[in-house]
Amino acid sequence: MESSDRADHVAGALTYTDSNGQPIRQPRQPTNLQTLLRFAMEATKAEDAPGGSETTPMDEERRRFLEEALKSLTVDIPKVLQRGIKILTNTELINSVQLGQQVPDDIRAAFNNMMEFVDDIDVANDFQKLGGFAVFPICYGSENEGIRTRASELLAEVCQNNPQCQARVLEYGLLNVLLHLANSEKGFALAKCILAISSATREFDPGCRELIAQGGCDTLTNALGHPHIAARTKTAFLIRYLCTNYPAAKEKFIQHNIVKIIAEQIKAGRDGSSEHLLSILPILLDGEDSTVVQQCREPSLNLKKILEDHLKRPELQNDDFIEEKEYCQAILKIFDSYPQVEVVNNEVDR
Repeated sequence: MESSDRADHVAGALTYTDSNGQPIRQPRQPTNLQTLLRFAMEATKAEDAPGGSETTPMDEERRRFLEEALKSLTVDIPKVLQRGIKILTNTELINSVQLGQQVPDDIRAAFNNMMEFVDDIDVANDFQKLGGFAVFPICYGSENEGIRTRASELLAEVCQNNPQCQARVLEYGLLNVLLHLANSEKGFALAKCILAISSATREFDPGCRELIAQGGCDTLTNALGHPHIAARTKTAFLIRYLCTNYPAAKEKFIQHNIVKIIAEQIKAGRDGSSEHLLSILPILLDGEDSTVVQQCREPSLNLKKILEDHLKRPELQNDDFIEEKEYCQAILKIFDSYPQVEVVNNEVDR
């Protein structure tokens, strides 16, 4: 019996022989439409005479195989979306899932199935045309963290670089809902909530302006000091974007003294959010606003020593952290231009 250790062997695969009775090596079985077409082309090459151009009818067994393969790869996406929307807009079902309870299989499957397709902008637009945005108020009203988290993941995917869906977020008042949630969510749920806010507003001017107008800078300032690394990272990413593109947002973050929050996080130790936190400071210092310069040079904060100590960390001694080191060095230049005042009586910032 032939060994099954061959890389191209698939249990149950069809096997063909040439005119001499020798087995024809079949390509790997396809897993999507593109590889299916390649499979069909490569499989028929083996039957062609060298240099020949004649075609012969496909035998019945192979024809049935290809038809079944095509059928298995064909998905009725609108039906998937409609089925998912129907489940997730069932208020009674969603409200029946209690705090701390595991998300039921049908609800989890509804989220997962739609997430498979809505990363395509056309499918995302179909989702909202089919009434998909009705899902979010219901799911965000759930006391179950898992449902709220999945709703944020879905909304973030639907809105990513999609002005049409970003506009729906404003139309349905979902940005206000997200900002309220961000003030109470914790851990992974907060990280996904911030992701949804970011996807709903970035590269969409009406969304960014509404975010600023609704007190989003206050919310993001609070989230920047959250202990969850992913939440801090996503928050820092959005803050940097807003500071770069919206002077009004930059001014608000300066007023909230996020310099102090960043310094405290860096002093506490290095993690995956450190580079993103540090990347904000050069943006704030651009233009040498006197308020932010003073915040950086605040003696009780001792930012200069924090940055110098950070540069000495073992992780930063290799080339994988060039940008992080450059951020530190750029910030330290402010102390060369404006010498730091000595700490008096070790008073702490109040």
